[in-house]
Amino acid sequence: LSDSGFRCGSFGPFTSLLDLLESVSESLPFELRFDLPPSNRVIREEGSQPSPNAVLFRKLALSHASSTASHAPNEEPPSTDGADASTFTTTRGEKLNERHRWFGVFLDLLVLTDIRRSLSSVAAARYDETDENIRGNRERGNGSDGLDENRRVADWIISPLLGWCRSVEVRAVEELAPYVSSSEISHVAQSKASMDVSERSIEMTLSSPVGITDSSGDTILRSMIQRDSGVEFSTLRLVDGGECSMVVLFSRSEAIEWLISSGTEHSEVDAIHRLEIMEKERVIEPVDFAQLPLKHRPSELEEGVRYRFVDPWEVEAVENRDGETRSAALGRQYFLGFGLGKIALACEADFRSLGGVPLLELWMSTKGGMVLSRALASVHPPWERAAGGDLQIRGGVVAEPEPFSNGIREHLYRNALFRRLDLPQRFLALVQVELLDLKNLTSPGGTLSLSVYALLRLKRRGSSGVLSNKTRTLDTASTTPVRLGKPTSVGPHAPASWGSVVRFRYPLPDDVAMDGSSCDIDREALFKGPPSVLQLTVYEKKLLVDHALGTADVDMDGLSAGGQVEEWVPLRSEKNGIHWFARIRLTLRFELMCLASQQMKNLASAAPSVGLQRIETLCQAGGAAAHEDHKRSISSPDLLQYLESMVY
Repeated sequence: LSDSGFRCGSFGPFTSLLDLLESVSESLPFELRFDLPPSNRVIREEGSQPSPNAVLFRKLALSHASSTASHAPNEEPPSTDGADASTFTTTRGEKLNERHRWFGVFLDLLVLTDIRRSLSSVAAARYDETDENIRGNRERGNGSDGLDENRRVADWIISPLLGWCRSVEVRAVEELAPYVSSSEISHVAQSKASMDVSERSIEMTLSSPVGITDSSGDTILRSMIQRDSGVEFSTLRLVDGGECSMVVLFSRSEAIEWLISSGTEHSEVDAIHRLEIMEKERVIEPVDFAQLPLKHRPSELEEGVRYRFVDPWEVEAVENRDGETRSAALGRQYFLGFGLGKIALACEADFRSLGGVPLLELWMSTKGGMVLSRALASVHPPWERAAGGDLQIRGGVVAEPEPFSNGIREHLYRNALFRRLDLPQRFLALVQVELLDLKNLTSPGGTLSLSVYALLRLKRRGSSGVLSNKTRTLDTASTTPVRLGKPTSVGPHAPASWGSVVRFRYPLPDDVAMDGSSCDIDREALFKGPPSVLQLTVYEKKLLVDHALGTADVDMDGLSAGGQVEEWVPLRSEKNGIHWFARIRLTLRFELMCLASQQMKNLASAAPSVGLQRIETLCQAGGAAAHEDHKRSISSPDLLQYLESMVY
């Protein structure tokens, strides 16, 4: 205070202290408080102690600073002897520290968000006009409206907290949902063989010495199906009336002999152990003939175990809506129904090591597992965040991905985030097909009355396999025959006269890139990407032999996640061309499930194999008419055609 007025550094002089404080307040990134406390008494004027809000925010700041320090990663990684590729891999301890830091950041955000929600509800509360403080403000002339004054005060209190929350949110996004590079994807061993794939056969030339023992399961499968390998493949035909489903198998004993003769393994014990590893990884799956009611077998083949191939993108045709979330061994993973208990169990060890039981109780009370699952399940992938909703342009050309492939990429990225945190949640793709109507262009008066049904399956683009009653696969769905009459109305929005619904589901494998391509070139050659084409064949039900009305391959590129596509599909017949059109509606969804632990007891019963269940069902329905055909051939064109046309 000087003779000329109040001064503070370069501010002043001012005739009153209030003017000086207002000038200082305007130069600060936040506003100083000069008004009365809110009427709800969050801050009390009585006493000389600091306000409760000041104490609260100070404790939160100190807690946040200490938690940030405790979650900080090690500045220098531990030194290891031997400079090789393993030097650049993340050790188990470093990975654990990273997980603790990620969980700690999210818990900070969770608690801070809970506090923000509570204080915001207080700040946004409606004030009664009869409140004594509001009447006092009006009587003293401290504002034209007491309600506006209280709102301004509430906004002044909450603004710093909102900024703090926003900064923690930004950090959480960077920590939990970063750009996933190829190095963070679990790579499997690359093949050490040169392959020549054609429409007739698969030729293989080894480019490494004989006796390699670090080959992946898919490398072994790809070598096994070559010419002159000595492994003969049989076809298990599951006959149900006039229909026949096929499964390609190979003998366990011949596989053991081939593993030894090719130099992959050195003894029978090692060969058996290698097959057991492939079984555990679900590269192959045993089919025990002793448990199947087979009609007849070739006399020269022994009783016992055969193996079938397991596609990482294995498709299951589910019978009803409940089957969409049923526990099962699908593809090369075991899936269980989604449950908060499984998520809580996966996070328990981390929070116990971070802060013991009190921190674990805080995580549980804030429903951290559920909130984290929702956050990761709805996070936008980096390429959408970077685009900001604009069209993606590359070289002056619009490079927008197809909706279907983009939906697969989005959920592969989200699965990668769950896997990065060692959480069990995984997305499965679900495709629903509704058969709405059938129309014949050669019948001007409308479609004649007839009984129809359809065969449907999902396949990969480029597959030339034929879908018929004689060449069905395990993932083929057949609808119930429906009697169709003449339509009562016509037009694009005419009511559905067919009304059959078919559902498919398939997993999104862990060890693939964001575009669905596998890191293993042998797996990519055998099972290239997700199925993206719907194959449809419509039959007219007859007394003796059913008549095929036509078939169609429906590309699902325009189908987006959570969206629908409805169209009229032309059915092409080999003899009559195109006379029939089917009206279908496609829906793509993604369902969240949980991976089962490999150490889980009774894993086979908790998550039964969809392939083995389908084989058993068809064997029982066929009345012991299932049989095994064995062709004495060392050529692989038939097997290659089977691999091209089927999703195991």
